[in-house]
Amino acid sequence: MPDLSSRQYVIVHGYLANPDAHWFPWLKEQLEQRGATVTVPALPSSQAPEPAAWAEALDTLLPHLNSQTVLIGHSLGCVTLLRHLMSRPKGETVGGYVLVSGFDKPLQTLPELDAFTASPLDYEDLQRRSAFRASVFSDNDQIVDPRQSQALAASLHTTTLKVPGGGHFLGREGHEQFPQLLDLLTHV
Repeated sequence: MPDLSSRQYVIVHGYLANPDAHWFPWLKEQLEQRGATVTVPALPSSQAPEPAAWAEALDTLLPHLNSQTVLIGHSLGCVTLLRHLMSRPKGETVGGYVLVSGFDKPLQTLPELDAFTASPLDYEDLQRRSAFRASVFSDNDQIVDPRQSQALAASLHTTTLKVPGGGHFLGREGHEQFPQLLDLLTHV
């Protein structure tokens, strides 16, 4: 079992979620057993999220990033963490980031989230922020079209992990645990 005692992981949840949803508690426990510090912040009003409020919450939680920080986003948490990275001073980097069912363009299924994707990301800047970048997506996600996750992965030049039948990686879809993601994270 790798020693992750110098690592700080932050799991950024998505729309309608909270720190106790899906695979977040399991992953937190697994990483902590390996010595890591893990935070799963409760972002404000996940039932009706606002980009500015989510950005402020991450600014408060993560005023400084460093090479030991690894960010993990799920769904809306992906574009949120990417915007947080872009807001940091030039030259500030992280140890890695992993995007699970990520997107950065409007979703036909959830137009109420369009404000999060209203302005484009700076892909080159985001590539410079970390040498370890990964995207995880499935082939049957009914919430975020897998093609959107793949397009974001291509724009950021991330490593990709396609999980057949993974859906949107929700607890109700059987994702209370996420061993593939844990394996990916222990190799950062």
